[in-house]
Amino acid sequence: MEIKRFSFYLTVLLLGFVLVSKAVQASVGVNATETTFQERYAFSVLLPEGWGFFTKSPRDEKNVLYRIMPDKTLEVAVHKNADPENLFGFSRRSRRTSMEFSRVMAHVKAKDWEKYQSYSLRDLLTSDTIAAVRVPYSTKQFNQLEKGTYIVKRYSIVPWAWAQYPEHYTNPEQYLKLTIN
Repeated sequence: MEIKRFSFYLTVLLLGFVLVSKAVQASVGVNATETTFQERYAFSVLLPEGWGFFTKSPRDEKNVLYRIMPDKTLEVAVHKNADPENLFGFSRRSRRTSMEFSRVMAHVKAKDWEKYQSYSLRDLLTSDTIAAVRVPYSTKQFNQLEKGTYIVKRYSIVPWAWAQYPEHYTNPEQYLKLTIN
């Protein structure tokens, strides 16, 4: 019985090693161990993330999109992929919403962020006289994001080593008001 269990685990370990090594080889590009297009395509279907998560800086600024509801409360407009609203990753709605959010952020310029920094979050929520950055609505571009007013919160992610000492650092937040119409 122990030999069967050992051989099963060894087989799973070897298959995992082969899969990971072939995925690395397929994602490298032109090199001495060139793979065919079919192999690269097969592994990009099996492992669509590839090794891209190693290239993103963990200190990039984070943008969060909130929708302003009619009763002047905020609701998160872009949920995480693993949330229950997205069937724990099986629904592609959050990926579509994130893509639409990045299209919206392409309309925002650096001077727009500077313009809104004289306002607080409460000012942006309660005042209808503060002009928002306007983004034109198109059914070809937007499927998940609806017409309406949104707040974008931008902040830096706190390094893991600093998280236990919140009194030693400040984490400034910036806010921006958007209108999709």
